[in-house]
Amino acid sequence: MLNDQETVLIKGYYTLANNSIAHDLIPTEFQKKLPGSYKSIPATLLGRLAIDKRFQRQGIGKLLLIDALMRSYEVSKSIGSFAVVVDPIDEDTIRFYDKYGFIKLADSGKMFLPMNTIKTLFD
Repeated sequence: MLNDQETVLIKGYYTLANNSIAHDLIPTEFQKKLPGSYKSIPATLLGRLAIDKRFQRQGIGKLLLIDALMRSYEVSKSIGSFAVVVDPIDEDTIRFYDKYGFIKLADSGKMFLPMNTIKTLFD
């Protein structure tokens, strides 16, 4: 959650939850590094990233995304998570996540960013 300390106004927030990705939806180049016996691969769902309309287009989404990725990466060290998954609601949201390297999952509308990619941002 990003808020204004002076007015206690919430400018935006995000949610994270455990999730999984069906093994066969993951692009082939990533499947090679995953256990073939798993039907689904553990992931972290960035379930909601929302910015108050009054504060959109001010870089808050980027700040919250970076924080969400950092938290997801830290937790993945303990619980194991292959990627952060998002489910974009429209073309603008797809473009937002695409700009940060998220990859489309076949036939699902969802996108993912591998934890190995996220690791390079914070290690």
